[in-house]
Amino acid sequence: AKKLENRKEVTNVVPDFSVRLATTHTPEFLGLPGGAWVIEGGPDVAGEGIVIGFIDTGIDPTHPSFSDGISTEPYPVPPHFSGACEITKDFPSGSCNRKLIGACHFAASAIARGLFNATEDYASPFDGDGHGT
Repeated sequence: AKKLENRKEVTNVVPDFSVRLATTHTPEFLGLPGGAWVIEGGPDVAGEGIVIGFIDTGIDPTHPSFSDGISTEPYPVPPHFSGACEITKDFPSGSCNRKLIGACHFAASAIARGLFNATEDYASPFDGDGHGT
């Protein structure tokens, strides 16, 4: 990098590195109550009917981990689910299923303020950088 930086035709060199987003403080950040397993019936019902939400950069519905073809047992979307599956050019109809039951994007503020970079991000729930969890 130093050798490249010293060339007259190079104006700037910035080291590039990957960063994995991780937190162990999400429940507190979101203000979630403690004891969720007890509230939901404990291990006897093994999470039946629970909807899990992810706050992430997006999701790739074509990734095998989001396939709902994992069981021959019918399992419907929980009737109390009040979310939506946002349909866009990049996240077409059929992107949600019985496993990935909803997806939304929250870029309206960035778009309105001119901070959204359409060459790197999608104005949809789709994540172009990994499978999105």
